[in-house]
Amino acid sequence: MYDMNLEQAINEAKMNYEHPTRKNNEKEVIDRFGKMFNPYNIDRLTKEQFRSFLLIKNNKHWDGIHRQVNIITSDMEKLKNALKELLDESKPLKDRLDILFPKGKENFIKGLGRAVLTPILLVVYPDKYGVWNSRTEAGLKKVGLYPNFKRGASFSEKYLEVNKILLDISNKYEMSLFKLDSVWWKLSDGNESPEEEEEESEEISSVFALEKYFQRFLVDNWEKTPLGENYEIYSEDGDLIGDYFNTKEVGTIDILAKEKITNDWIVIELKRDRTSDAVVGQLLRYMNWIEKNKKVEGENVRGIIIVNTVDKNLEYSLNILKDKIPITLMVYEVNFSLKEYSL
Repeated sequence: MYDMNLEQAINEAKMNYEHPTRKNNEKEVIDRFGKMFNPYNIDRLTKEQFRSFLLIKNNKHWDGIHRQVNIITSDMEKLKNALKELLDESKPLKDRLDILFPKGKENFIKGLGRAVLTPILLVVYPDKYGVWNSRTEAGLKKVGLYPNFKRGASFSEKYLEVNKILLDISNKYEMSLFKLDSVWWKLSDGNESPEEEEEESEEISSVFALEKYFQRFLVDNWEKTPLGENYEIYSEDGDLIGDYFNTKEVGTIDILAKEKITNDWIVIELKRDRTSDAVVGQLLRYMNWIEKNKKVEGENVRGIIIVNTVDKNLEYSLNILKDKIPITLMVYEVNFSLKEYSL
């Protein structure tokens, strides 16, 4: 396994930023998006502009945050109000974050969690606020600098603690918060942030595209489906991390959710082009991982398999399990028609 300490990672990151392809990244990203998210420009912000920021080919650092764009931008006026609140430096940051992440209540904007919100803070105020996401957390833990939050700490209290540590490191090593963000990638696997990722489709509104983009469609339209009535996609610190939940040990769960009333864990697997044996085996493996690593006393773990058609292999596999392991089988349908229009 690749390993290094904080100082080594910082020195390597500094050298990498001297490379011609990276040297102007910081200025380019902060100039472009700092202006776009400037509080004076928020009223003119469009969905397309916001989407552009979430793509790593544009922001140069933060991968995967584009996946929740349709959820975050479903109400653009509400999103603009949230951004105005977030970026209003006339108020203490704690007060602003407490409005967006009220303790014990639903977040102001679903999907607008730490992985999206803190990069916005950075590009607008690059000398004051660092990025807090899963990579930051993993990197700080690796070098023994991640804080031990008090029990029941709010989102704002956690971020203020993390940001103080990031500022201290930035000042000590004379490294900007933008460049420092790449250090956590170095500490994780020896690499800089990914160069590119595939952009999701702009809007998945056609049922004809449902077969190919079913998971994306399901997540974006979660509240409109039967699943949304009883379950919520698993989130941490405002980020919907249950969409392609990476266990980092036994694989990636298609969708990880929580039951709204009982708080039970719901592991959802889509059969797609996998064999019946493969999807059942994966589901059982993921359910067992949740049982051992996430479940606490009073919670249960249940599974859901979603398919387009049910074959005999799947029926036989699930029939023998139905009285032993709580697994639900769901079937989706795709309807497409093309008719000639009479003029």
